[in-house]
Amino acid sequence: MELQTLRNFIEIADHGSITAAARTLGISQPGLSRQLKDLEKELGVKLLVRGNRRVTLTEDGTYLLNRARELTAIAERTKNNLQSKHALGGDLYIGAGETSGKRLVLHVAQELRHQYPGLHVHVTYGSDEGLVANLEAGMYDFILRPGKQQTQYESLLLPVRDAWGILMTSDDPLTDNLLMTPTDIGDSELILPRATHARNTFEHWLGQGMDPAYIVGTYDLTVDALGMTAVGLGRALCLEYLATQSPNTSLTFRPLAPALADPVALVWKRDRELSRIAQRFLSMMKRTIDEANH
Repeated sequence: MELQTLRNFIEIADHGSITAAARTLGISQPGLSRQLKDLEKELGVKLLVRGNRRVTLTEDGTYLLNRARELTAIAERTKNNLQSKHALGGDLYIGAGETSGKRLVLHVAQELRHQYPGLHVHVTYGSDEGLVANLEAGMYDFILRPGKQQTQYESLLLPVRDAWGILMTSDDPLTDNLLMTPTDIGDSELILPRATHARNTFEHWLGQGMDPAYIVGTYDLTVDALGMTAVGLGRALCLEYLATQSPNTSLTFRPLAPALADPVALVWKRDRELSRIAQRFLSMMKRTIDEANH
């Protein structure tokens, strides 16, 4: 498989039409069709189902599309990083969920860009499972994830913690409490993060498993937790640094007691050599953390 063939396949999939893709690519429709047939023959699978006006991906076609996006992205990053060898720059790819660690990472990335204007920073949101999978696939230089132990990877513990609490409407009777204990919220109708790690940690804090009847909703993004809470769907478990940044004055946040706070780690692949700009970023992160700890 050649990279250009994969790029052409991506165009076909995105357009849903060989004719439209050929027009965008500036090549003939018969030539692109022949290229696709050669690719299917090489792989021994059918990639597309051809209709009257559009083409649709088969299961194998969908798999190839996802891998083609990854491979072409890695190739483009590699080219950019090599071309910026003498004037240090290139692309820095960071994957992260919702975490207070982003602020520190972005602050360091901005400092690095002041030194190397050729740097381009790309931050992508994802679930922990998706972040790890994309790190393995080479899509990210670094990811941010909770926890101290990162046995499969190299990691750097950040001097921040993700503190959890309960978000509620300002007329909620529990706003009289400055802290939320397991007894306070044991029978609350709750909106919980969909992330497995957060759910498991919260249940451990409660000292018991959650009754599904009390879970009235789940969310990926805090903005959705804010909206669900504002309309009175329930009380939401969410991160303090995000909840307290909301301009919505109809909502009140209360921290958990005993405190529930996750450590945050910057993580990268142990067996993969970092680009020169990623190495500089890591060095600057280590220096920033050392300064914060002293």
